[in-house]
This record gives sequence, C-alpha cells and structure tokens, in this order.
Amino acid sequence: MRYLCFLLGSILFAGCGLSAQTDQRRSVIDIYVLRAGEQLQSPHIVTYRVAEWEQMRGRWIVPDVGYYDTGYGKDQIWFAGGGGAVLTRKHVDWQQELYVLQEAGPESTNKRFLWLWPILDFRLRPRLTAEVVAYPTIPLDRAQRWAYDVDRAKVEWAPTSHWRAGLGYAGSLGASSACQHSPFLTVTRTTREGNFEVWLERISSGAQVQLRYSLMHQENRASGRE
Repeated sequence: MRYLCFLLGSILFAGCGLSAQTDQRRSVIDIYVLRAGEQLQSPHIVTYRVAEWEQMRGRWIVPDVGYYDTGYGKDQIWFAGGGGAVLTRKHVDWQQELYVLQEAGPESTNKRFLWLWPILDFRLRPRLTAEVVAYPTIPLDRAQRWAYDVDRAKVEWAPTSHWRAGLGYAGSLGASSACQHSPFLTVTRTTREGNFEVWLERISSGAQVQLRYSLMHQENRASGRE
C-alpha cells in the first residue's frame, strides 16, 4: 500500500506543478465516475463497485484516483494514475493513461500491478459514435498474473442530443483463466446533472445490469490574487 501512497503523492505534486504553469486563467474540468453492477439471477449479488475522480487540465489528466471492489469490500483495489490527450482529430480522439493499482481487503492476496489504459473515441457519422478501451495488466509482484481486458468496445446511435443507445462487447484474457466474453446492450441519458448509462450484459453466471454515472464539472481558476 505504501507504493500506492507514494505514487498518489507524486501525482498530486505533479498536479500542483501544472497548476503553477498557467498564465492568466485556465480551465479545469473535474470528472466524477460512479459505477456498480448487480447480478440479475437470484440472489442478486452486487458484482462490483467503482468510485473515481480525475481532473483534466488542458491536454493533461492529473490526478486520477479511485477505488474498486467486488461488491462488498472483501476484495478491494485502490488506484492512482495520470495521462493526457495523445491525438485529437476530426474523427478520432485518443487519450492515454497509466495506472498503478494495489489490492487490499480481507480477501486480498496483495496484488500489485499496472494498467496501460487507452481510450479511443470515434465519430463515424454525425449521430454514430464508437468507443474502445482495451488494456493490458502488467504485474508488479508474483501474486498478479498477466492479462488483457476489453473494458468496453461499443457503438452508439444518438437519435437526440439527450439519448444514446447501442451495443458493445467486454471481455478478458488471462494467464490463469479461460477467455471471458460479455456482450451488452447500452442506453445513455445525458442531463445537466450528468450522464446516466445502463448496461444489460451477459456474464458467465447469467446476466447482470450495470449502472454507470459520470459528471463533468468545468471551472475557471485565476492565477494570482482575485
């Protein structure tokens, strides 16, 4: 856990350094993410929970910190990272982040690992978009194995500015387990209070519903005295 604390401190320090490099005024975007999944079959267990906060400062994303567990806090993962925009074009955006993760909790085996986390957003048509997030898991100790996961690969159609619907795929390939494939349907409602996304997903034990919420809050911060 001390390695994660050290990295978190370094990231926060780097964020302060970026803050000091502004001229007169800059825009900072706070992004809040909450996610949870629940198995649809009885006994309807919670499959996972995520809470995350990150800041975008121009092209940079720093800090980015969060928490994940398997539903009841017995197996936890704390993570911290940062990154930035690598490519911004008319039809594609590419953001790249690096996370360091530390396992905790009563069922923990003290796994420690890295995620190389790319986010690729495609604008295929005026109302048709796609997003792909696929990342490797790089072990930092013997408890963790190599893996490659697709967090999401989805295509969405927006009939209005407030609604999107589509289909997608999530999956994983690990050194210690068989491949897992999880196709899903998704619907998103965009409001001033944030984006509310619902997944209906097939999993190995049957099916689950995911609730995914994100909020972007932009604020202007002036350097020097107000």
